[in-house]
Amino acid sequence: MSEDWDRARYEREKRNFIESRLRHRSVYFHVSLIFTVTWLAGWLWSWALLKLGMNSMPGRYAISFFLSYVVFIASVRVWADFVRTDRANGGDWGGSFDFPVGDSEGCAVVIAALVLGLIAAGLFAMAGGLPLLLEAAFEIAFAGVMVRRLSRKQALGNWLGSLVRNTWLHALATLTVLVGLAAFLQAKAPETTTFAQAVKALYSK
Repeated sequence: MSEDWDRARYEREKRNFIESRLRHRSVYFHVSLIFTVTWLAGWLWSWALLKLGMNSMPGRYAISFFLSYVVFIASVRVWADFVRTDRANGGDWGGSFDFPVGDSEGCAVVIAALVLGLIAAGLFAMAGGLPLLLEAAFEIAFAGVMVRRLSRKQALGNWLGSLVRNTWLHALATLTVLVGLAAFLQAKAPETTTFAQAVKALYSK
């Protein structure tokens, strides 16, 4: 793009982009999918680390969380390609998804993961997180546009910097609560190595 925006137009274009996408209810479902994938990635990393002999819940959850945050970033990047497409141009990013689940057990796993994803997405939305994700999509949609900021110019397109800048506090708060809870549970039930085991051990006392 060869356009050149001033600060006022930049803010106006960004606001219009975010508001137009938030009007589609499917954006909430999409974000729940992002958190579902992120949660599953974190669970799989934790399971793999446990199999490798890492019994410390706080340390294992901290590493798993960091790795799942990388998956979260990758998921947002894929999602942003759908969000930046205008429906009028044939890009129905609000369409449905098919899950290739062949049996009731697999369906139950998918439903449970989606429920957790919806809860996480709801909490994230309540904290004002959806516009923060859409800012990354905005950077992608208008990559290359020059924005005049006081005495300098800056090209749009730094979606990764925008995403990390907008979500690191949410991630840090979640990590602190997760690791703190894991440390508390394992201190109370040192013979356990998983969250479920610790809760069960404490409940039985």
